Amino acid sequence: MERDANLEAVRAVIRYLLLVLILLYLISGLGITQYQIIEPLTLGLLTKNMAFKLHDFLLVPFVVMLLAHVLFGPAMRVYSRFKKRQRQQQQ
Repeated sequence: MERDANLEAVRAVIRYLLLVLILLYLISGLGITQYQIIEPLTLGLLTKNMAFKLHDFLLVPFVVMLLAHVLFGPAMRVYSRFKKRQRQQQQ
């Protein structure tokens, strides 16, 4: 049961990090294209130049977390099948 709880915790962390990255990616993209609206909403913190840098920087972490999110389920299924076969062979 502890392993399941740990896996669920990892899965939740991946989900929430991906959600934060998606929101930041969208906001920075809007900051590039609609900077007249986003700059006043962020009180001048997200200028067009800063939004472009942030959007450019977030590409790699976004792709990594997206892949982790997509591949976590199949990887756990393969792992559980492998462990199940090992237990069957030991008996």
